[in-house]
Amino acid sequence: MSQSSETLPISIVIPAFNCGSVLAETLESVRAQTFRDFEVVIVDDGSTDDTAQVVRRFCKMDSRFSLIQQSNGGASVARNVGVQRARGEWIAFLDGDDVWLSEKLERQMELSRQDTRANLLFTNYYKWDGRRDLFTTYAADKPLPEGDTLEQLIFKYLYHTSTVVVRRQTLLDAGPFDAGLKLSEDWDIWLRIAESGIWARGIREPLVRYRRWPGSNSMRNRLKPIEYTVRMLEKHICAARRPDLLPLYRHSLADVNSFYNAVCMRMAVENDPAALRDLVRHMWWWKRRLKWLGWYLCLKWPSWFGGRTIHRYILRKMKAIWPLEN
Repeated sequence: MSQSSETLPISIVIPAFNCGSVLAETLESVRAQTFRDFEVVIVDDGSTDDTAQVVRRFCKMDSRFSLIQQSNGGASVARNVGVQRARGEWIAFLDGDDVWLSEKLERQMELSRQDTRANLLFTNYYKWDGRRDLFTTYAADKPLPEGDTLEQLIFKYLYHTSTVVVRRQTLLDAGPFDAGLKLSEDWDIWLRIAESGIWARGIREPLVRYRRWPGSNSMRNRLKPIEYTVRMLEKHICAARRPDLLPLYRHSLADVNSFYNAVCMRMAVENDPAALRDLVRHMWWWKRRLKWLGWYLCLKWPSWFGGRTIHRYILRKMKAIWPLEN
């Protein structure tokens, strides 16, 4: 496809940083799409490996691919640069280590024709270790987060970036990705889109593989995303354009802060098993469920309920909920 100033149906923006070992698999999944009318803008974000060489090889094979190189600025900056270059009516995002199934774009474009109100399209996706699909994200017995999902988005990260295709004008109206957020930057921009008016449509079938790297689910690595989520919600509280949303944002922030404290306490239990009682009590205040209250009472008066045996039982349960490593 020749490069011109004409508008295309889809521009695919791929930020890439030191992912040369897996990037070819990602780009091959783009070339394998049954929907063919697109351009691909890959932004090499200051990589020090062979990322740029991999991209150049694809550019030689396929004129739809183009490479932009820049000094390292983070995924948000890279996506913003890609969006500025993009000519598509729709912008599709794909991280440099994720993979699309071949019908992903075709199914989403068909969905956009079925519902012309839609300005954000998404699909279900697999958590994937590079060899096998582990599990999907949206449960079969629960509705997809479709339509006006603003209130849901305030409390939950709903759309993984590599599944999303968004109208270019909708994205431009929302403003750029926040370069100050190294994590939760996609959640932030989906919220800004939602505040202006979102109509999301999704596909139940998983059409994306989201790569989970070894160790990425460790307890210590969980803390950093929570910290950035706190920053992101605080930002929305300070800049809220709709006063009616402030109570929801504050409630969500309180939940996230409480969860952050619980994760920290779970780490403390490794060094001091006596901290388990405080952790379970914290969980009761965070999410008032009878099991937390029952466990707390069992720990508060252990001699009445089995002493060390019940303590070991509850500790195993809490470790299963928050394992320190994969």
